[in-house]
Amino acid sequence: MVPVYAIALFVGFLMLLAWIVGVAIGTWVDGWEFADPESRFGVLGRSIVAGVVGFGMAGMSASFGGWPPALAILGALAGAAAMVIVARVFGPDTA
Repeated sequence: MVPVYAIALFVGFLMLLAWIVGVAIGTWVDGWEFADPESRFGVLGRSIVAGVVGFGMAGMSASFGGWPPALAILGALAGAAAMVIVARVFGPDTA
């Protein structure tokens, strides 16, 4: 399962970098507000990015920590859920 977690972490990291670049371009470049992923994808998009990163990080941590595979999957899902909650609570208000 480690390759699955590694791929999830890598894809999540790429999505996070794209999100950061999109916010920077949408905020700082006049006329490029459409590039801001927060305005295009909102809370759902932010939650997906956070969930994928959390799944990969927690899954790899649990696997390398010696957890049994079934428990590592539960840990990965818990990590994804925790990151989604953090992204929703501490993310910008879209209301």
